[in-house]
Amino acid sequence: MPVHGVELIANLPATADPAGFARMAEDAGFDGVACSDHYWMSAAYPHLWVALATMAATTSRVSVLPSFANNLLRSPFEFVQASVTLHGAAGGRYEAGLGAGWTEQELVATGQRYPSGPDRARRYREALLIVRELLTTGACSFRGDHYTFDTPELPPLRHPEIPLVASVGGPWTIRHITPIVDRVELKFGRTTRGGQLDMAALASVTIDELAAMVAAVREVRPDIDIGLFLMIAAGDGPQVDAVAGRFGSNLVGRFAGEPRKVIDNVVALSEIGIGRVQLTELAPGSLANVAAILQDIGHD
Repeated sequence: MPVHGVELIANLPATADPAGFARMAEDAGFDGVACSDHYWMSAAYPHLWVALATMAATTSRVSVLPSFANNLLRSPFEFVQASVTLHGAAGGRYEAGLGAGWTEQELVATGQRYPSGPDRARRYREALLIVRELLTTGACSFRGDHYTFDTPELPPLRHPEIPLVASVGGPWTIRHITPIVDRVELKFGRTTRGGQLDMAALASVTIDELAAMVAAVREVRPDIDIGLFLMIAAGDGPQVDAVAGRFGSNLVGRFAGEPRKVIDNVVALSEIGIGRVQLTELAPGSLANVAAILQDIGHD
């Protein structure tokens, strides 16, 4: 159950055991578990679909979702195929989260081309249109700038009940992606536009900027559910102190420090229209520290 109206999703750290992590998150009262889709960043990542299947098999209540499946690594058809399979494996608890992809190093180092920002965004929209059509009808005939699809009707792919979730950040994606999905999760596009996470840009993000993004989404779709991808450093010690010092009083700095303070500030995001927050670690151990607080305060 959500904490004071805000659903909490725990994002699997790259080095964590998926089964143990998912059980911990479910026992603590998180509403969902997620896994990012990278080859590596600071560490090698587990394979997305294997990790999600493991987390689905070892839980019974929480939702299970990609955060997000990387459109630069995945065919839209593979994404639908995997999504339908996981939907069944999770007993209907799966959500189909697809993202545009943003990390340059892992693509270039594995012999792939890294597209420009506008190309990534437009390719992303085309992929979501294909995914929506496949999930709705089980078939797809599509001609675009980035994809050509002519798939026959395949009834097992038709699962319109699977929620389609997208990550949006800049004005273009808010306008063009929001209308075609069931839920959006906000990310700050300017922090990853260069192909890597720009920590200085992330440190400059304000609560007013976030509120403006929520308002922009509402202009497009007043009724859509809005979530937020949020990096946290919950606990004490030098790593948490370093994050708090780096991010100061701006948005991310609100979520660095004592775990109860972090949770209280997450809950306060509901005041600007955020109904779900996906938590990922900036400091190791943050999610376990938050889990301990959730167990103490319980759910409404």
